Amino acid sequence: MDEAFIRQAIEESDPNALRIALLQATGDPQIAAMKVDRIVARGGTGIGYRVTDEDRARLLDKAMAFLTGLAANYRGGTPDDATLKYLMEQAVGGQPLSDEEFSIRKPIPAFDDYPRTANWHGAPAAIPEGFVVAIIGAGFSGLGMAVQLQRLGIPYVIFERRHEIGGTWSINTYPDARVDTPSAMYEFTFEKRFPWTEHFARAAEVRAYLDHIAHKFGIFPNIRFNHSVVAGRFDEEALVWHLDVTDETGCTNPVRVNCVVSASGLFSTARKLSVEGLEAFEGEVVHTTEWNETHSTAGKSVAIVGNGSTGVQLLGRVAEDADQVHVFQRTPQWIAPRERYGEPMSPGDAWMREHMPHYWNWTRYIGALPSMSLYEFLIPDRNWQAAGGLVNEPNDTFRELLTQYLTAQVEGRQDLIEKLVPDYAPFSRRLIVDNGWYRALLRDNVELVTAQIAKVGKASIVTEDGVERPVDMIITATGFSVERYVWPAEYVGRGGVRLQDRWEEESPRAYLGMMVDGFPNFFVLYGPNSQSVSGGGGTIPAQIEMWTKYAAQAIVDMLENDGVAIEVTKAAFEDYNERLDEEAKNTIWLADTGSIKRNYYVGGGRLQVNIPWKYQEWHHMLSKPRLEDMTLSRTRTRTHA
Repeated sequence: MDEAFIRQAIEESDPNALRIALLQATGDPQIAAMKVDRIVARGGTGIGYRVTDEDRARLLDKAMAFLTGLAANYRGGTPDDATLKYLMEQAVGGQPLSDEEFSIRKPIPAFDDYPRTANWHGAPAAIPEGFVVAIIGAGFSGLGMAVQLQRLGIPYVIFERRHEIGGTWSINTYPDARVDTPSAMYEFTFEKRFPWTEHFARAAEVRAYLDHIAHKFGIFPNIRFNHSVVAGRFDEEALVWHLDVTDETGCTNPVRVNCVVSASGLFSTARKLSVEGLEAFEGEVVHTTEWNETHSTAGKSVAIVGNGSTGVQLLGRVAEDADQVHVFQRTPQWIAPRERYGEPMSPGDAWMREHMPHYWNWTRYIGALPSMSLYEFLIPDRNWQAAGGLVNEPNDTFRELLTQYLTAQVEGRQDLIEKLVPDYAPFSRRLIVDNGWYRALLRDNVELVTAQIAKVGKASIVTEDGVERPVDMIITATGFSVERYVWPAEYVGRGGVRLQDRWEEESPRAYLGMMVDGFPNFFVLYGPNSQSVSGGGGTIPAQIEMWTKYAAQAIVDMLENDGVAIEVTKAAFEDYNERLDEEAKNTIWLADTGSIKRNYYVGGGRLQVNIPWKYQEWHHMLSKPRLEDMTLSRTRTRTHA
């Protein structure tokens, strides 16, 4: 590359990530002395750090000198903990970092080959002949679990009901489907520098990333495609699981495995639209998970039912092609802007991620910083409320920022503002990232409908106010039945107890979101109360690494202790969930009654998806299995009395 290109690449890079990368490579005290300003980032939900204008020019010059000179002979490596902690502190202007906070943040820049991984405590234990772990699903969680087991040398098989890997990124191919987390954070820490082409990757590129993972780590030979696990029964005599697996021919075959890891995911079961007359509609009805290349909105009158993340993402593209679009809003949403959303990765920035030592690592860390303080938005401040506030100071400030953003996007149209501003606090439902949804509502061919749907006719939709709108196509962006965590399988544990029956009776609950007493050697990934939205760099792939590390470590601990079955005790299960429910009462999800309507975070009046603790506490809980909370069976078969 010529020097003009390198200079352009430097100018396109993230200055603070570049500063820390250059400091790590050179140790230059002048770089350490450069100042950073605190800035509002992530659409107003966090604090970022930007190199001051007076230091930026000097930084770029130093980077240019390094890349055109010393870089050719530089041989960097993994920094020791003291150096890494120092660099992290410099990233935020020299603010000190506690040892506990450092241990939590250490995996984020991903200097180690496998920052979050289960390990044998010594030499690998002898694995019993025929021992195998069944992983259900080949999405992010299933592949993450496979990498953990493959490193450990523990045999596994993946049953995937579809013809390809990808999970939710396989079934969601609707127009403009993409991540709402920066691409650099929506990846595993054990695979470095994937060449993302956009700052927020589209669905096809996420699928390509997962395909890359499966090929690179040799997972494909262990996947059984078009195989659906329909049932599983724990054998209390042999201490194994018997699975019923339907193959591509439709035949159901018995499979014996030692452990089951359900990785079918939170978003695997589409929630269908339920409204009178829908079955008689003569046009197309398409749930967003059913969208494929045969569907087209060109020249049609289209109804989009739903305005969550999916509905917001697809509206702009649909409106470009359709003659008319009716957007049926069921619940107003808080919709936020996000820096660089929809922008391609520039050639210069992509080059820097590949060629500037350590830059890729620090883009990850700098990108995670704004999410570190999310917890403060989630806990109501009683003193603030007593003084007239709605939730707490940061949440109320954010509400005002979002309202101002909404007002500007719809050009001050009061008729839209009245319909779009929610009556609940931000974060009490899932925050939506704007994909031009507000602007699309201003198009001549787009109508926002807030009256609820009464019925569907043969070629129309009728709302409760009596208005009938002709439509040719109904796109249902109605989300997922998140309470069906292990669908479509029916699992039966000790004493013939069906997991689904138990969850329907007492609401879905699990120990650390993964284990249920009475179901030995059974782990649920993305299970009840497993999602952290309280910051700490806890993107979903990062959380998947924590879940899979925990599950794999539990299997390791079992094998190292000559065990054949491990399960959480009933006492530990009950104690954990009692503490969780008590802590949840203090959060915005249950304190703000306006949030409970149509909110998948809450089910039956109970927090069902998220965890209520700070990320730091959650990280500590998942750091390693507590064997004192487990029952370990060490015999292969039980003896009869």
